[in-house]
Order: sequence, then structure tokens, then C-alpha cells
Amino acid sequence: MFYILVKYYYLEMKQTIGIVGGLGTETSCKFCFSVNHKIKNIRRCQPHIIMDNVPMTRELENLIIQNNASEEVAKLLHDSIKRLNVSMADVIVIPCNTVHVFIDQLREHSRVPIMSIIEETSKECKKKEFKKVGVLGSSLTINSGMYKEELKKHTIETVIPEADEQEFISSCILKIINLEHTKEDKQRMLKIVEKMKNKGAEAVILGCTDLFLLLAKENTPIPKIDSTEVFENALVSRMIS
Repeated sequence: MFYILVKYYYLEMKQTIGIVGGLGTETSCKFCFSVNHKIKNIRRCQPHIIMDNVPMTRELENLIIQNNASEEVAKLLHDSIKRLNVSMADVIVIPCNTVHVFIDQLREHSRVPIMSIIEETSKECKKKEFKKVGVLGSSLTINSGMYKEELKKHTIETVIPEADEQEFISSCILKIINLEHTKEDKQRMLKIVEKMKNKGAEAVILGCTDLFLLLAKENTPIPKIDSTEVFENALVSRMIS
């Protein structure tokens, strides 16, 4: 029995998390720190984590946020997944909603399971028994319908921003990434959430991991579903289960 317990503990602590970082560098670093902290608090041993920081230019950030599923970005992600596979990661996560537009093709080329922030956040909405939620995210996230289709599987309706609001949100995300956002940006974002509430939304998904940096301390008119936090908790549960 002692041998079995020791062997189990050894194998459990040897599970390796692979993180595709750099898609919002501050966010991916916070994600890494938070997951490490949560697992260490539970297991009294920090996990083995490998983070591959994708060399993303400002031009590519702008393209992907503004609704362009750039093949150059796809290649950067494929290369990152390949490196994490070679590094013997046991599970891979990408703490960025927008690039999940590529997740199906990334999964096809990975021997390692890749968790989805879209899937996990939608499950959380189902768990909380929401029937209608608002979604804030980049133009590509919203226009691709990723959240709409995944939430529909759980019989949850979505409320999305209007065209001019979406244009502002995408520009605001770029500001957040580059640490240039203002108090005025926060106030306008809160007004968009208020409008979603008036359209029947019971909660709002922060469908861009960087939006947490803008709205974390703000009192929104309806509950926030922080996709980053949901993703962290799903990963932690997977690693300790």
C-alpha cells in the first residue's frame, strides 16, 4: 500500500501543464501564477508548468482582435503546440478566447489534449442555470459565433454588442494589452453591460481574458463570468482529480 501511494503521488506531481502564452502577456503570466498558487495550496506542492511565450507582434495582435483569422497567427500557435508536445506536456491550455477560433485544427495536430476556455465557460454558465447571457469579447470571438454555438448546446441564449459597441470593445482590448486603457473606457464598457441587462442578460461573460484587467474591481449591473478564472479552476480540477 505504501508503495502504491508513493507511486501515485510521484506520478501526480509529474503531470505537466503546457501553457501557450504571450496572447496578452500579462494575462498569461497571471494565469500561470494563479494556477500554480491554487494547486500548491491544495497539494502542498507546486505543479510542473511549461509556458511557451508566442512571439506576437502588435500588428498581429491588431489583426486577430479586429476579426482577421490570420494564417500567420495560426502558424505561431501550431508551432507553440508542437513545442509543448515535444516538451512532454500532459495537457495544454491557451488562456486567450480569440485564438480558440483555431482550436479544432490545433487539436488535430496535437497528441496532447487541449482544453477549451469556450467549452469550460459555457459549462459554468449551465452550472449556474443561466438562460440568457451577454458576451464581451474581440470582434473575431463575437463574429465567429464560438460562444453562441457552444452556449446553444446548453440551451442558453446570447446577447452580443451592437456594431459600434463592438468596434469600441476591440479597440479597448488592444489598449488593455498595451496598458493604455482609461477610466472612460471602464465607464463605457459598464454602459454596454447595462444595455445587455436591459435585453434580458442574466450575466455577462468576459469573453476576452484581458477584460478582467479592466473590469475586475468594477461593480457590473449583472454578475460577471470571468472566463480566465473559470478556465483556471477547470484546469486545477483536472490536475488534482
